[in-house]
Amino acid sequence: MATFLEDARRILSKRGHEIYVLRTGEARSIQPCALLNDDHVYEFYFRGPWVPEAPVKGLIAFLLYFVPTLWKLAHFLRAKRIQLVSLEYPLGFMLYFPLLRRPRRFKLIVGLHGDDVLSLPKLPVYEQRIVTNLIRGADWVLAHSSSLMGQAERIVGQLKEQRSYLPYGIDCERFRQRVVQQPETILKKKGPYILTVAKLYERKGIDVLLQAIKKAKDSLEGHFFLIVGDGPEETRLKQMASDLGVADHVVFAGDIPNTVIPSLFKDCRFFVLPSRSEPFGIVLLEAMTFGKAILATRVGGIPEFVTDGMNGVLVPSEDSETLARQIRIFIQREDQTDRIGKNGLAVVEEVYDYRSIIKKYEELFSHIIDGSESVPEAE
Repeated sequence: MATFLEDARRILSKRGHEIYVLRTGEARSIQPCALLNDDHVYEFYFRGPWVPEAPVKGLIAFLLYFVPTLWKLAHFLRAKRIQLVSLEYPLGFMLYFPLLRRPRRFKLIVGLHGDDVLSLPKLPVYEQRIVTNLIRGADWVLAHSSSLMGQAERIVGQLKEQRSYLPYGIDCERFRQRVVQQPETILKKKGPYILTVAKLYERKGIDVLLQAIKKAKDSLEGHFFLIVGDGPEETRLKQMASDLGVADHVVFAGDIPNTVIPSLFKDCRFFVLPSRSEPFGIVLLEAMTFGKAILATRVGGIPEFVTDGMNGVLVPSEDSETLARQIRIFIQREDQTDRIGKNGLAVVEEVYDYRSIIKKYEELFSHIIDGSESVPEAE
């Protein structure tokens, strides 16, 4: 999400728009972010009404600083002549913006990305209510897949007609230009590898992949699996790989710098994403950018841009047997694997490159601000 938003901001800025980012930080006044050399990125300490470690003290501080916080935000919005505020990944501390919408006369978008709405039932009741009201009260709700929009409605209730979905995009040329030499510490094994890039959460289905590796390991022909990402499941998954007898066929690389990721896509044999749920799956676009065949599960927003057998292969989630069978096919039938990879490259360059995607976002924002443009349709 962060990568997409930063790229979108950069492209929109090049197209002549003034785009500002206001992120959470420790600053008690709104000021340029100290970590970034960018005069369009600001940080501010947003006080929420609930501090789990000190609920009473936190509530008192929230009430004391509520009006000053509103005033500082109002001043920032006025000084920058903001016409539209997009709350990406809505959380409870964003409650100030709906209160400022009418006096400051800006339009309010809520952008949904996945865990922000899918994890809503797990939040404290007060924060569920705040986020639900943010989503339902916005001038526009924007999701990044039709599937995610449907899930959002099931969780927060019926939304207004002012909603739509647009896919993520990728700057293909820029992403390919970021290829660097891979550090030796990442690829500890030599030989062809199959790549997975995912946070190690239960919903990513890495345990299903390990089961598939066990079933397919006699057909791997020297290939190994490189799993990039960290998360709460890491220890369990490593133990599972050992218990299944596939530890020699898997490398858990952990969390690695974003600067190295493009090189891993470039040199992998193909890409696997075995998710149980996936609002979109931007890593699949990244793999396609390098012409790599993708093997993914038929869940969430993935089928909205991956056509089974054409620019990827889709298998049922939780089905390690089918996943293992397709891994064997991708390894053994190189011509088919290469064809799917080439098809994926054509799709991502023609449909999901920023040359196409950002224009749709630009049209949508214009429509929301003044109604002068038609609402762009997702591909």
